[in-house]
Amino acid sequence: MKYIISILSLIFLLANSSLAADYGTGALMVVVERENGAIMVIDSAQDHKVLGEVSGLGVLHHASISFSRDGRYAYVVSRDGFLSKVDLLKLKIVSKLKVGESAIGLAVTQDGKHIAISNYKPGNIVIVSDKTFKIVKTIPADKSKTVGLVDAPGNLLVVSLMDADQTWVIDAGKPDFPVIRKYKNIGEKPYDALLTPDGRYYLVGLFHSPWITMIDLLKPEGFTKIPLPRPEKDSHKKPVLKIPHLEGWIMAGDYLYAPMVGGSGLAVIDKKTWKAKKFIELKGHPIFAMARPDMRQIWTNYVLGDNHDKVEVIDVQSQKVIKTLTPGNKIFHIGFAPKGGTIYISSYGDSKLLIYDTSTFELIKEIPIKKPSGIFCTNRSSIFGL
Repeated sequence: MKYIISILSLIFLLANSSLAADYGTGALMVVVERENGAIMVIDSAQDHKVLGEVSGLGVLHHASISFSRDGRYAYVVSRDGFLSKVDLLKLKIVSKLKVGESAIGLAVTQDGKHIAISNYKPGNIVIVSDKTFKIVKTIPADKSKTVGLVDAPGNLLVVSLMDADQTWVIDAGKPDFPVIRKYKNIGEKPYDALLTPDGRYYLVGLFHSPWITMIDLLKPEGFTKIPLPRPEKDSHKKPVLKIPHLEGWIMAGDYLYAPMVGGSGLAVIDKKTWKAKKFIELKGHPIFAMARPDMRQIWTNYVLGDNHDKVEVIDVQSQKVIKTLTPGNKIFHIGFAPKGGTIYISSYGDSKLLIYDTSTFELIKEIPIKKPSGIFCTNRSSIFGL
């Protein structure tokens, strides 16, 4: 009898090993196929091998992706309000849930137990249990769209209210998820926000106020307004009306580099004083500014205007542009592989993904993909605010 059991056990092990993935999840690049309602998964550690696609994820215009703490699962929130849990080893959806009518962002709590979703419609924050994949809490947001949702140290969530000009702090470590702080009158029309890599400073971009609002999460008594510089040629224009996608802002060394649509370049803000130091002139209105993991380069892209096919590289030490690339039509997003040796660039207009060596600027590989947009690396699972 024991021999039969041993044989059955061996058959079971062999069967399961044949189904096991031959890759880890620490260096996967997940690319949104914007018009397909799908994602493509690529292993940057295996010569940028395409592992496969997962479809049925909903409307992926402005889709956002976060990851489980072990990097195995991708949480994808669609604009039409579906949250999907994708197994990156089996390349399939394992859970899917309706969380709103118009979702805009998500964050995984520090302990990994919950996924929070910010909704434009209805204006609220929805908390989902990762274990049961059911909604455990809905937090109304004073009839306001919610934006800039991030996870922060202390198992906190921070979110801004676009129509109420506020920022809220939520304690995700307590069963009832209480709102423990409300910062009011932070500026007109919060649009998006970011958390610095150390998890301390929450920075809010505003549609109609010419400053950034900075909240020090270790000093809950107030907030700071950081005026934004503009180059001479833009001095006659109205104040900055839009600061896009602040999760594309970056901190490199002692400075924050902030792309602004109100001026063709990057504002350089001194972290020690929280005052603007200078303005780096660029070819257009940067949508994303991404720092290479070693903080020695900043890469920017331009969706709007005549330079939508360009990517510029800034040397952090000199704070000057050192390279201009023309990867393709309508560059929607850029994302570094772990440690930054390569960068992925999505050309929405040409339906292709381009991979460059960040030291030589040489094109390594080109992958056909239908209408690519957002690029998300699984290493985001260990970074606050992402």
